[in-house]
Amino acid sequence: MTFHGIIPPVVTLFDEAGNLDVALNQKYVNELLKHNIHGILLMGSSGEFSSLTIKERKLYVEEMIKTINKRVPVLVGIGHTSLQEVLDLSCHAEERGADGVLVVNPYYWKSSEEQLYHFFSLVAKNTKLPVFLYNIPSLTGQTLSVDLVKKLAANHTNICGIKETISDFSHIREIIMELSKIREDFKVFTAFDDHLLPALMIGSAGSINGSSVFAPEISVSLYENYKQRNLDEAEKNHQMITKLMDIYTICPTFFTTMKEAVHQRWLTEKTGHRAPYDVYPSDLSEKVSSLLNLFEEKEGLKS
Repeated sequence: MTFHGIIPPVVTLFDEAGNLDVALNQKYVNELLKHNIHGILLMGSSGEFSSLTIKERKLYVEEMIKTINKRVPVLVGIGHTSLQEVLDLSCHAEERGADGVLVVNPYYWKSSEEQLYHFFSLVAKNTKLPVFLYNIPSLTGQTLSVDLVKKLAANHTNICGIKETISDFSHIREIIMELSKIREDFKVFTAFDDHLLPALMIGSAGSINGSSVFAPEISVSLYENYKQRNLDEAEKNHQMITKLMDIYTICPTFFTTMKEAVHQRWLTEKTGHRAPYDVYPSDLSEKVSSLLNLFEEKEGLKS
């Protein structure tokens, strides 16, 4: 299975007591799969991996891979500050049937280019799976440089792509242009929703974007329209996605807002949050409802 198109970085759902709710997550994943997505990312930033224990992460990944059952490619986030935990999570993902792993650089300490190269190289050498780098400087404190990514891609054939969660579009452009010179198979995925269309126009493979977690049909439609050269329709989708960017302004922990949107669109069961993220704006539900209603009424978004 190859990765392309729209790959929602799914949220992880808890019950009212804050416990991992496997059945509810299975229901949610099955709902997403009805909307013609091209893949799924488990345990990304939106998946709140940092709130789960290693045991919970493994249980979740195992159950979701079984639920997805090869209907789409599965990418598993293996981020952790400890290299040994990263390698353990990578091994588990491979054993359970994942199609690739997404690895973020160690956070908390700022690393040198040499240290980052060594870290990613060790991850690549210890798995047979395709490895996707994860560049998210807002949470790690540093950007993965173009030179670093080029060196890694040149020396490790299974490092085959990157997720660029970065506001600097010129960096994305440079990554796409420079990596295409050395690896035709290297795939660049954007993350900010409003980067989807302009990045496709310069050669990106698709997007692992937040709004696809609760409104996948908009991003899927944009991607398919662009591939079919229906540029007027793709532009309309882009305008819609741009309006949806307001979802990121409602709560600092954006996964909290996304989970509320998922709940309002598809779930009847009561869901919960894990502390400290069980504290959130009192008008969260109202603001999410207003945003979803706008699209249901004016843009044809349906549950």
